Amino acid sequence: MRSYAREAAFCKIYTYIMSGRFDGDWSQFDRASLTDEDLRFAQSLVEGVIEHKEELDATVADFSKQFKLSRIYRLDLAALEIALYEMIYTDTPHAVVINEVVGFAKKYSTDKSVSYVNGVLAGYERSLS
Repeated sequence: MRSYAREAAFCKIYTYIMSGRFDGDWSQFDRASLTDEDLRFAQSLVEGVIEHKEELDATVADFSKQFKLSRIYRLDLAALEIALYEMIYTDTPHAVVINEVVGFAKKYSTDKSVSYVNGVLAGYERSLS
């Protein structure tokens, strides 16, 4: 499922933020829930975020008026990077991306993170109009 693939990519991006490395090993995820197509999708998300990290982080900084990039909780940064990458570089509907990434904030981060992540992405979305 794409949702699970996106969540796996989110986890890998968080690991990349913390370690500076992407090992390409997906064995820790439920392979029964990841088709080959889903795995390619997750891999492309991670590679895309890594390739465009500077641009994505600049966008996060532009729309995160409350915090400097260095102060953003790393789980929230991973959520924002994956969402912005997908919103900019894929044809996935933005509402789907925002909904799923806000779900990651609910599942993995803090209560305040949910509104923060949603606010940054909503600000970016409004800027496109």
